[in-house]
Amino acid sequence: MKRRKIYQNLVQSILLNALLVLVICFSQKVNAQSSLLQNKISVDLSELSINDALDSIAAKNNCYFTYNSDLFTNKKKLSLKADEVEFEILLRKIVQDTSLTFQVVNRHIIIVPAKYKTDKPLTSSMIPYISYRNINGKVTNQSAKISLPYASIGIRGKHIGTISNLDGEFALTLSSENSKDTLVVSYVGFKNFEIPVSDISNTKLQIKLKEDFISLQEVVIRNNDPKSIIKAAVNRIEINYPQNASNLTSFYRESVLKNNKYMIYLESVLDIYKYPYSENELTDKVKIFKSRKIYDVSRLDTISFRLKGGIQGCLLLDIVQNQPEFLNPEFMDLYTYRLSDISTFDNKPVYIIDFKPKENITTPLLEGKLIIETRSLAIIGADFGYNQSRLPELTNRFISKANAKTKVRPALIQYSVNYRNIDGKYYLNHTLGNLKFKVKNKKKLFSQTFSTTFEMATTKLDTINVRKFKHHEIIAPTTILSTENLSYDNKFWGNQTFIKPEDNIKEAIKRISSSMQQVAMDTSKTE
Repeated sequence: MKRRKIYQNLVQSILLNALLVLVICFSQKVNAQSSLLQNKISVDLSELSINDALDSIAAKNNCYFTYNSDLFTNKKKLSLKADEVEFEILLRKIVQDTSLTFQVVNRHIIIVPAKYKTDKPLTSSMIPYISYRNINGKVTNQSAKISLPYASIGIRGKHIGTISNLDGEFALTLSSENSKDTLVVSYVGFKNFEIPVSDISNTKLQIKLKEDFISLQEVVIRNNDPKSIIKAAVNRIEINYPQNASNLTSFYRESVLKNNKYMIYLESVLDIYKYPYSENELTDKVKIFKSRKIYDVSRLDTISFRLKGGIQGCLLLDIVQNQPEFLNPEFMDLYTYRLSDISTFDNKPVYIIDFKPKENITTPLLEGKLIIETRSLAIIGADFGYNQSRLPELTNRFISKANAKTKVRPALIQYSVNYRNIDGKYYLNHTLGNLKFKVKNKKKLFSQTFSTTFEMATTKLDTINVRKFKHHEIIAPTTILSTENLSYDNKFWGNQTFIKPEDNIKEAIKRISSSMQQVAMDTSKTE
């Protein structure tokens, strides 16, 4: 045990020295940045940890801290009130350990042991690791203050972002590398909201979008036949969508409810190898980066069937790569198309085209609406599903295994997908599937309602250092994650970009937190 302790200390010492070697080998002037420490600010902190206090003053001074978080583990909470005090003096009141000192790199303040302090020039390109900050907010319309669900929130020109939940709320983690970027919020029919990241405080953002009305003069006049517009959009896929492979980092979640009470809630961070849109017959490769799941154990034994969906469902909802009948020119004669509106998205005019099967079609087909940009003719979104009257005919499509004593009937099947423009190309941004079923057991008087949601939002895009995963790293898209043994990393889930769960999900998590811990323990035992 003693030798193991010595070995751990040696490894930690080597890592710390390696970290500090990077710090003292920088090559950029520091003097110009030292004024950051001389800035005067006012604070009123109450019962905060050192980490939270540093986050608070960083936001006020528009800077970032870089340090080993273990330095302040188990330290007492502090309270501090000061008016127009020099930043370095304030910083020393928070970090009272005089064996630590502060070095400035651009707008980074690096906290290091004093014995490593150096007057050598520094460069920001070699900062040992990036600091992060969390941004929270709510998106509503300005006139009626109605929440706007599934609004697109992201960094302009970069595939870093998320979407708002059903209550219009969102949470996003940004790194110090985004300090000079602009946050953009978009929603169909509304003007964009934009704010520099440096202007965002630690308080919750209240984003009120203004409705955007456009005149016909702003719209590129084309043949107003909606079917012709869709065919033209399909013909421009090669121009509007990436023809090279890319790596996506996506937040994925799925849930199963019984009578509106959560039985399973699962969320994962996925790494996805996305094939070019010219290779639409290949299946994208998926690797699980992190995952966690929650069971309400008391309700699990009541499930007598499995619901299709999950990761495969999210990938198949990329309708540009996996064209459904309503986008395939060979089957368009089965549909009726109508140009229902001309609106805006991302401050650009868009066509809203409704589609539904022709009345003489006996096979159940999808119906819904397409959103197509008027100038580029890029397909930027779609909402679609099956008509309520045709749902009884679809049971076998969605139920893979059922108990002979159980009668299952679909009650709702709805999907949504949208894309984000990055440097003139459109990338998959968000997919969502909502399915609901009525289940009647012959031995029970009343039927029960089961519903499942599967959802995926892209939070990061890499088109430069694209890596194709090794075979042993990937999972089959058809994998039912809720039945897999998934390791739970508590530290990771504290600092990761995510889609903020609705309030009722948060309550469900609170109710069954003990079950969550048990799942994590059972999983760790099997690995």
